[in-house]
Amino acid sequence: MRRRSYLFLFAFFIYNLNLRPIPSGDTAPAALLPFSIVAGHTITFDRFATWYAETQHMHAAWFTRAADGHYYSSFPITLPLVLTPFYAPFVVFLDIRHMPVERLVLIARVFEKVSASLIAALSVVAFLALAGRLANPRTARLLTLVYAIGSPTWSTSSQALWQHGASELAIILGLICVIRQQETSESGGAAALAGWCAGFSVALRLSNAVYCVSVSVYVLLSRWSAKWKVVFASCAILPVVPLLAYNFAVFGSPFGSYPAGWLFQGNVLAGMAGLLISPSRGLLVFCPVFLFSAVGVYLWLKDRLQPHPEIYWICLAVAATHIIAIGRWRLWHGGFSYGPRLLTDVIPCLVILIAPAMRLVDTSRAWKFAFGTALAFSIFVQAVGAFCFPNGHWDALPQSVDQHQERLWDWRDNQISRSVKAGPVLVPYRLAWTALAHPETLPMALEQQGVKLW
Repeated sequence: MRRRSYLFLFAFFIYNLNLRPIPSGDTAPAALLPFSIVAGHTITFDRFATWYAETQHMHAAWFTRAADGHYYSSFPITLPLVLTPFYAPFVVFLDIRHMPVERLVLIARVFEKVSASLIAALSVVAFLALAGRLANPRTARLLTLVYAIGSPTWSTSSQALWQHGASELAIILGLICVIRQQETSESGGAAALAGWCAGFSVALRLSNAVYCVSVSVYVLLSRWSAKWKVVFASCAILPVVPLLAYNFAVFGSPFGSYPAGWLFQGNVLAGMAGLLISPSRGLLVFCPVFLFSAVGVYLWLKDRLQPHPEIYWICLAVAATHIIAIGRWRLWHGGFSYGPRLLTDVIPCLVILIAPAMRLVDTSRAWKFAFGTALAFSIFVQAVGAFCFPNGHWDALPQSVDQHQERLWDWRDNQISRSVKAGPVLVPYRLAWTALAHPETLPMALEQQGVKLW
């Protein structure tokens, strides 16, 4: 328990070293909804949508106007609903109802970063527990390092309330429960939790239906007793029903505000190539350590010596299907974000698939050097995302990447090199120094940086 506590604190510390959130408009609903619920007893965003339109002169696409005339989150609201009870004790001391929206948005962004980094740090501890059931302690620790700071868990999940961080945590916990049910078939507690995690992952993010279906197929074909299969299925359905009811009630569609038919009309081969090797979104460019996932899959299919083969089947099915599905999506690049954001949900599966390759790494100096080099570069690139992005503003300049996706294949001007050249975001450190050395001048310093206290 003490080691896990130290690991949690280490991850939380690393994730907050940049002293700032890296939010997006897409994360605004998750950041603001707990405040709307506690202060206004509503799940609508009329107050914020109006503010963005009147003072920021923009149409906030992350809020959707429903048939009743109110604005709602364009994304699933499961995560902010879960966070609301944890926000409530702090929010109760703030006069949110009469607070200017500018200040509320600022406070919400601070809460957002803390919440995201806490969820990501918890997922790191959970991942070590999962890896420890599949590999020896040394390999488990190394795989946890890959997951924690060599993947988008650092540059994306821990920096803002994307749905990805909670998705990772749900998938990891679900896989642990599958293993426990295999080991203790007399009890159905693990089966119930495995089902609930599968359903909850879908409630967090609809694309996690890939994980839910994969685990469900495994359970259906497994040697679990019929009773525990029913328990699994029942618990998997429970978290999904409220989401579907909400989507139908507000948007009249099970997919919520997503125009699913239009989105899934992209060129799947071009999308998959972009997700894997494009210079500004490719997983193998931003995290070359995942080349060892392919090596691990080959070695595992060749001899299948690893314990708990069901986990490898699930991880392989989830990772492959997810990449194909996102590749089919018109917006596979994930909008204004750092690296292969839309593959973040399946990072736990991709890291687990590295495990069989560690036999080569342990027995060969050449493989050890290759793995160490790939991991070091992956960590460096994730650090660039945490400390430098969005400096350089690659997504927006010289043209928006949303309108000019050909820029994703520009090797001479790519997101990593642009961010490195622009350097780290230093404003948070300057403000922190001002707060410590000259606290009386902090409001003026904040206003000079465009951050106002009302």
